[in-house]
Amino acid sequence: MSYPGFINIAEELEIAGLVWRPEIGDEVSPRKNYDKVSILVDPQGMTPDELRETYLWLPTVEQMVTQFEIRQAIIFHLGLELSEASMCYKTVIQSPAGPIETRAQDIREAVGLALRDLLLSNESSVH
Repeated sequence: MSYPGFINIAEELEIAGLVWRPEIGDEVSPRKNYDKVSILVDPQGMTPDELRETYLWLPTVEQMVTQFEIRQAIIFHLGLELSEASMCYKTVIQSPAGPIETRAQDIREAVGLALRDLLLSNESSVH
């Protein structure tokens, strides 16, 4: 997977208000070196706040879909879109704030952009 694009989206998700509740098995990247991506195996005695300060959470597609469900958003389409002009992944959701449609180079990025847009449209405090 190409992480650089998704790392930027993960940062945008955090800025938009997505709060990470650290769990063993989460994919993370150290804030001091985004080139390193790993799975959280040992929190090394750090508190959740210390983990959030040290690592950037890279949520999986499944974790982001759960966030849609929590915010009562319905996924209408999630998949590959092919046309003569382009090939991309497209996500279409319906939320209480209205429809959201995003396109990206991979499915994780498309879902992340849709979640970011949902967070920004709702300004929801649900995490």
